[in-house]
Amino acid sequence: MKFIVASIAIFFLLNLIIFEILKQYFNIKISAFICIFCFFCSSIFFITLNLNFSSNFIEILARKFSVFMMGANFLLFFFCLIFYILNLSLERVEFDPQRREILKNCINFGLIILFFSTLFKSFFNAIKTPKVKTTEIFIRNLKEQVSFCVISDLHIGNFIDKKFVHNLVNKILSEKFDALLIVGDMFDIKAGDIGDLLDDFDRIEQPKFFVTGNHEYYRGALELINALESRNFRVLQNENEVFKNINLIGLNDIAAPQFGYEVNFKKALKETLPGLPRIVLAHQPKFVRDYAEDDLVDLFICGHTHAGQIFPFSILAKIANGYLYGLYKEKNRQIYVSSGAGFWGPPIRFLAPSEIAILNLRRKI
Repeated sequence: MKFIVASIAIFFLLNLIIFEILKQYFNIKISAFICIFCFFCSSIFFITLNLNFSSNFIEILARKFSVFMMGANFLLFFFCLIFYILNLSLERVEFDPQRREILKNCINFGLIILFFSTLFKSFFNAIKTPKVKTTEIFIRNLKEQVSFCVISDLHIGNFIDKKFVHNLVNKILSEKFDALLIVGDMFDIKAGDIGDLLDDFDRIEQPKFFVTGNHEYYRGALELINALESRNFRVLQNENEVFKNINLIGLNDIAAPQFGYEVNFKKALKETLPGLPRIVLAHQPKFVRDYAEDDLVDLFICGHTHAGQIFPFSILAKIANGYLYGLYKEKNRQIYVSSGAGFWGPPIRFLAPSEIAILNLRRKI
């Protein structure tokens, strides 16, 4: 409830700022209508966040439209700030009044076109099948070359449907890898609603490892874990499994204690074999920043950030998590943060592309 109230308050503030900017340059009634409409649509998403929707077409359409408008609201805020700064700068430059007016109209019109083109391009970026990103990582004490396919933050439900999953798995199967690692937030539905949504993962013959993200706990982690295990996923819950001479450690998400589960890094470490590399799967990269000691692990693999999903929120995601996206090399460890295969909330990705990550591990000499 606190999250819902805080989110609605934030959107109210965003639209208040948008209105204050728009009314200076456009008709005040039109400006008010735009802001009220955006706020209303965005609020519907948060108010109905925890409700179970039927398969009624109108309900589904209304839900999806409200989510889309929430993303449009974010982008509108960003473009309004740019719009305001450019117009303010233009007013400070000495120009012939007529030339200034012409230039201002050109900027206004150009930004409107840019906003709508960015909105629809960002929508396409979110719903398209993620591209493959290959990264080579050098690991100490590695006995043999190993390749992992990594996905995170699929968020099955709402826009992420069976067709999206089918295309995603097709893309995964086109790559060569030794195991699939899913680093949390696979679901935004309860186990009872999965149906045939996971059928395509049965086509992947390589071992499939999974760790929970915060969203699994919101939807009933135990039931979702059971559903995955019935599909031959190996769910690692504060435990280690040796795979191709690598200690593969999987941890519950740091949100787990709120729902009666534990995060036990020490327990998992005790299960590791000495002399073999340690790779930790942990959904939120802030675990690395806040909890993990510096020299115990060779590589952390995380998700959660979505690379910000909608710029400039990538800045906030970086501040909140300590890491944003890609490979980070520190003194005694490396951290790979996936940008995610899907999206949460609005079907929009602006300057934050989705990905299927192929991590090719090589021996560090």
